[in-house]
Amino acid sequence: MGKWFNENYSFRVPIALDFSAVGAVPATIDIEVDIPVAWDLFWTSIRSDMLDVVVTNSDSDLAAFNFKAGYSSVTRTLTLQIDAVTVGTANSIQNYFLYFGYADEATDRKVAVTISSPDKGFIWLGAPYGRVVAPLSSRAASNQPQTVFTKSTLEEIDIFFNVGSLLAPRIDQYNKRMVFEDIEEIIVRSYDAAGSSSDSRYDLAETRFITGFVKVRSKGGSNNTDYALSLQITTTEKEIYDIRCLIKVKDLLPE
Repeated sequence: MGKWFNENYSFRVPIALDFSAVGAVPATIDIEVDIPVAWDLFWTSIRSDMLDVVVTNSDSDLAAFNFKAGYSSVTRTLTLQIDAVTVGTANSIQNYFLYFGYADEATDRKVAVTISSPDKGFIWLGAPYGRVVAPLSSRAASNQPQTVFTKSTLEEIDIFFNVGSLLAPRIDQYNKRMVFEDIEEIIVRSYDAAGSSSDSRYDLAETRFITGFVKVRSKGGSNNTDYALSLQITTTEKEIYDIRCLIKVKDLLPE
């Protein structure tokens, strides 16, 4: 069940854990996450000793994490290390959270970790723009996705799926927040007219979480061909949604 880790923490952002290359499950994978230098909100909101920097899973339960050696709030240098994340679904992107911004935090929640051959986690600072897929609840039933985007065979474009309206809020507050349901993990597919998916038409490793949205990278495809780009979401309440948009691949003359 989604919740807010601690009512005293002001901010929470999602972390996309990249398990796009994990083919055999179940597995446990170590993760490293580089905090962007240009993220002013983070660097101006945390304590100088960084005690108020916390990593949780998608249910906002504390994760086994630490800081990689060489971190400094002065130079804006911080790499988070997360120990032994359980991967239940092959070739997926999993959601974790970074909490920060509690000036009176007195507890150090870091633990000793052993990090080996880590995969990457990503925090994306961009905002949705342009190519936004309509929320599932507002679309009429149809044999084809209602939101359509056009690209050339050589273009690689980001599609933003609006998922915020799918996640249930609480009936009353917990830790001064209305959070009840969050995204646990996602799977991306690109289907042709025969229903066959190919990972040559999307870049799973470029998938990112933003509050209320998921960013998916569409690429490739054959000229004059339509594809259904699918985002399958599993929530912390174990609901499963399959949101799709239509990608029309068209090379405009002259080539």
